Amino acid sequence: MAREFKDSGIEWIGQIPKEWEVNKIGNLYQVRNEKVSDKDYPPLSVTMNGIVPQLETAAKTNNGDDRKLVCKGDFAINSRSDRRGSCGVSQYNGSVSLINTILKPRGSMNPQYYNWLFHTELFADEFYRWGHGIVDDLWTTRWQEMKNISIVSPSLSEQQKIADYLDKVCGEVDEMVTLQETMIEELKAYKQSVITEAVTQGLNPNVPMHDSGIDWIGEIPEHWKLEPLKYCFGRRSEKNNPVKTEERLSLSIDKGVTLYAEKTTNLDRFKDDFTQYQLAYPNDIVLNCMNMIVGAVGLSNYMGCVSPVYYVIYPVRQDINPLYYSYLLNIPTIRGVYYSLGKGIYAIERGEGRVNTCRLKVAYNDFGRLDIPVPPIEGQKEIALYIQQKCSEIDSLIALKQAKIEELKEYKKSVIYEYVTGKKEVV
Repeated sequence: MAREFKDSGIEWIGQIPKEWEVNKIGNLYQVRNEKVSDKDYPPLSVTMNGIVPQLETAAKTNNGDDRKLVCKGDFAINSRSDRRGSCGVSQYNGSVSLINTILKPRGSMNPQYYNWLFHTELFADEFYRWGHGIVDDLWTTRWQEMKNISIVSPSLSEQQKIADYLDKVCGEVDEMVTLQETMIEELKAYKQSVITEAVTQGLNPNVPMHDSGIDWIGEIPEHWKLEPLKYCFGRRSEKNNPVKTEERLSLSIDKGVTLYAEKTTNLDRFKDDFTQYQLAYPNDIVLNCMNMIVGAVGLSNYMGCVSPVYYVIYPVRQDINPLYYSYLLNIPTIRGVYYSLGKGIYAIERGEGRVNTCRLKVAYNDFGRLDIPVPPIEGQKEIALYIQQKCSEIDSLIALKQAKIEELKEYKKSVIYEYVTGKKEVV
């Protein structure tokens, strides 16, 4: 017989099985507000992957004595919208930041069922809809509001069945996602090996080789030369004053040089005064002197302005192909050289005593003295074209796997919602 449904009266849940009940969170949980120290209770983190022991490397505050107690079986959720989705049932006794709301079940329930319910996208929307904030993108939902949110309550036996089913299905989905992610990392490693081998050894495996005498290069074809970088490239250092362009360019580790308008983050904010920036032209190589040790290097396809702290270099001779060198100047072995040349420690204060990033600046004079391989110009062009084609093929495979991951994640969201709201029944 077909299952009968009724209106839950909850907009984000809609129809539910006729025998299910509707309850306010405050009737199912009570808040736990006991202050403790992380000296007595191990520090835990409330993450999108649940409640986990805090990493030794995690940014810490000086408020170790001002934390909340969380007990095994409690549900913890971060109250701030910028930590959306950070929640879970604790498998540990410990302490968490005061920013989290800790819930202790009032009676018999299956905590894992509610864990799945609280992880739905629509619950997150509802949770923060009840919150308050002083800016549009940062809301806080306190227990006073959360306890009045209505959710559904299947029977205890059905909670168990749903939780078991979702544990199994979602576990299988997670394994498939992990497999795709592993394959992506392998493809990225393969891509890097293709680039490194081509720019340091060329494309002909039968050509006579000899030791370059430079550790980060190794053996090179006998007919290649070695020259200091400063003999091949000049430093542009051209101020955008008077203003020649208002096109802003960004440099990232993943994408190289892109139009600022295409950025999805705003980590490098531009100021309105364009005269403060320097110019980069098509076929210039742009390097972030403080992040080139981690791969912030790219070839510009545009004329635009970039940060004044970047190095912008251009070929000073006809036998230098900028695309070939944009690959060479970003291989892992040369990043090790950049690291050895780096000087100074740059600490970024994040407030409350937290420091999370240190960077080493590579001086331009040291950079310019680096010996680099100089293949014949036709060879440089062939290598650059080969790398472009191979990278395009590998990037296409990576894109397919990323699309598969997104498909799996959407499927997982759909399955969770359909079963925790009773749209589908575990049989």
